[in-house]
Amino acid sequence: MDQWKMMMAVGNECFHQQSWFDAEQSYYQAVDIIEDLWNNDMENIELLQAWIAGQHNLSSLFEQQGLECEALRYLTIPHQRVLSLINQGACSTSFHHALMLTAKITLHPLFEFSQRHPICDGCLTGLKLSKEWLSTPAHQFH
Repeated sequence: MDQWKMMMAVGNECFHQQSWFDAEQSYYQAVDIIEDLWNNDMENIELLQAWIAGQHNLSSLFEQQGLECEALRYLTIPHQRVLSLINQGACSTSFHHALMLTAKITLHPLFEFSQRHPICDGCLTGLKLSKEWLSTPAHQFH
């Protein structure tokens, strides 16, 4: 088993046992390992999605502890990162297509979070604009 997968599994086990500190440390280690691997293989969508999963695990962890600002941060970071990669445009067509699908995946948890916890109007408007942009064919506005 890859080291990052093992660390993620340890984090999940600690999470289920409500051992928050240990879960947090395991998730951070998994994310760090994934980032190192991903830096050497930037178009590896599996690594990107694993990194997103780690970020989302951290979000769930902080939300469980009542730390909504931190939880929102770990949902926002991956969404912004994916949008940034899309906007850079220096990638293969297949990776760009995968990024577009991934952006939709990172957007959904943000909307769910906004239904459970109040977020500022500016952030909510930005999410709605992202949703519209991702739904627009060819990703262009008229």
